[in-house]
Formats: sequence, C-alpha cells, structure tokens
Amino acid sequence: MKIVFIGAGNLASSVAPALQKAGQHIIQIYSRTTASAQQLATILNCDFTTSADSIRQDADIYIYAITDKNYPIDIVGSRQALHLLTSGSVPYTALRGAQHAGIFYPFQTFSKVQPVSNFQDVPILIEASDNQSLLKTEELAHCLSEKIYKSTSESRARLHLAGVLANNFTNCLYALANEQLEKADLPFDILLPLIDETAHKVHLTTPRQAQTGPARRGDTDVMQKQLNLMPQELKEIYTILSDNIIKNSNKL
Repeated sequence: MKIVFIGAGNLASSVAPALQKAGQHIIQIYSRTTASAQQLATILNCDFTTSADSIRQDADIYIYAITDKNYPIDIVGSRQALHLLTSGSVPYTALRGAQHAGIFYPFQTFSKVQPVSNFQDVPILIEASDNQSLLKTEELAHCLSEKIYKSTSESRARLHLAGVLANNFTNCLYALANEQLEKADLPFDILLPLIDETAHKVHLTTPRQAQTGPARRGDTDVMQKQLNLMPQELKEIYTILSDNIIKNSNKL
C-alpha cells in the first residue's frame, strides 16, 4: 500500500521505517517543519513537502502522526483513501471530511533519540468507520505486530491514561530520584538494577502484590525521616503516593 505520513515527529520516526521494512511503500512525508520532514524522508528515501497543497493524491493510506491539540483537522490528499489517526485520546471523527477513517494506535513510547525497532510485541489498537476500512487497518497493523486489539474511543482513552500513569509519571519520578542522587553525588545508574527488578516483578504478579517500601510496611519513622529531606513540592507527591499505598495495603 502507498502511504503518506502527515507529521514527522517521534511516532512517525519509528512507525514509518517499520512499515517500510515490512514491505509498505512510504511515498511522502509532510511536516510544517522542513528539517523534520527532510530528516525522515532521507531515512526512507522518499519525497517530502511542507506545503499541504503539494501532498500527493495517489496514496492508499494517509497516517496522521501529529499532536492531539491539532485536532480536529481537515483531511488532506485523496478523499477516497483511508485516513488513519494515531492518537489514543482523539476519535477518528476528528478527521473532518474523511469518507474512510480509522484509528491506528501503537501503544508504546516513542522518541527520535531511540526509535522503536521491533514492533512484534507492541500492541496496536484499531477502529474504523466501516468494515472495509477496518479490514484494511487490521491488515496494516498485522504488518508490524500480532497484538492487535479492536477498540473504542473510551477504551483507548483509559489505556492512554494508564500509559501516562505507568510511563510518563514514572519517568517523572525517575527525574525526581535523580535530583536526590545528584545531591548525594551518586550516578543515576545506581538505580537501574532496582528499576529493572521492579519492572520484571509485574510480569509475574500484580502491581499491588509487588509493592514494597516503608509505606507498604507502615514504617512511619522512616517515612518522616525521608519527608525531612524533601522540598515542599516533593513532600506533596510523596505523601499522596504513600497514602494510596497505605490505603490499598489491606487489599493484598
């Protein structure tokens, strides 16, 4: 299938090369930023444009890999083609004017610094406006992964929230932890074995059952000593999370 990518950011920089490697034909990259469009087009050895009027009309699929705040958006390119949105929080109806629209949502964290190279285990959630479009979207998804889930806007919204809690907020906590390590003149990689072991545990049991630490033990003396080390902003985060751990300890 001939595919045009609308956007050249983090997601497109992983998904477009993966689809090309799987045998799909990426014919053009569109981005408002010349540097981003050219960078990805060079990797793919394809055409690029920064003008919406120059977007090719002969694609089978247009994949919109842009930030959620830019929706709703008028579709570009061929109206007879399939137009796919890659967001977990926005419904396909945000693609205004599309006769055939759908969702192609790879549930993974994406970064240009470290593109995702192996999509085999990446869940991809799909939805579409009609059966033909759903079959076409499913075919595209199976080029990358065997973990395909038909979904609704509500289920994707909850999954996206779960992803923010499990990934984005956890990474924020890593950054806060690193600030404490810097004050102790210790490197961040001293935490990596602990982070890896914690992540491994939830492959084997539930997150609640894997919970450890002073709040889980009800060790208020240790908790108070740690609170004394923190600025006010971190104290609030520490207290909210500790209260949740204590509240749910009786569920184990």
